[in-house]
Amino acid sequence: MNYLREINAFEKQMRRQPLSTTAQLLWYKLMQFANGLYWPGQFQIDNARLIDLLNVKSKNTLIAARKELEDQGYLEFLPGVKGKPSFYRLKSAAAMEAPEQIAFFGMEDAQAPDAFLTAIREDGDITRYFGWTDAAGQEVRETTLALFKEFAPEITPTPEDQRRVFYLIKHQEQHEDGSWTLTFPEEAKELLAHAFDIARARHAVNWNYINGIYTNFAARGIKTREDALAYEETRNPYGHF
Repeated sequence: MNYLREINAFEKQMRRQPLSTTAQLLWYKLMQFANGLYWPGQFQIDNARLIDLLNVKSKNTLIAARKELEDQGYLEFLPGVKGKPSFYRLKSAAAMEAPEQIAFFGMEDAQAPDAFLTAIREDGDITRYFGWTDAAGQEVRETTLALFKEFAPEITPTPEDQRRVFYLIKHQEQHEDGSWTLTFPEEAKELLAHAFDIARARHAVNWNYINGIYTNFAARGIKTREDALAYEETRNPYGHF
């Protein structure tokens, strides 16, 4: 992780949707701890040490702050057992801020298919992507509406929701004549629906959490819903760690 980039992304998100002061402090303390360990994939730290770092008196205060970070997709947590501290895995706030990069976040292969197409558009205007048509826009809108109707009916999706759906289901192809085709494969839609389903089960249907799921998909080479189900059947004793 790039420490400064993560902090800037986190602060930007806190201006839009702030967590409690204790949850924000816990994020900074965990970041500092992980930095001291040279950014391991996951690390262990006990409750007593975290309570001391937060300068709080109640374990419940720590638990509440940790749950906030979990629910909003900033970390994964696995309780420890007697004599062994809990496991933590921090999610990238920068990756949450840039959904168009999620598909390849954490992957070593710079030549992954379509990787050169994931450059961030500073204006956030998805209609300027090569291959965009009115029909493509309609498909994105319908897909977004269907997802929210199924998994979060209490939420009315916004243009920002459509933009994030677009980045997670799009596929671009350039032809020999230089023209482009923009499509939204059913496999990509099914995988996104699966991510929404996972988030609903955790009562965390929000983009931070869903982007964290996609970060895990990328790290495990999961590209389809079938891949995800196969992984879930053979997952290790530490669950999704």
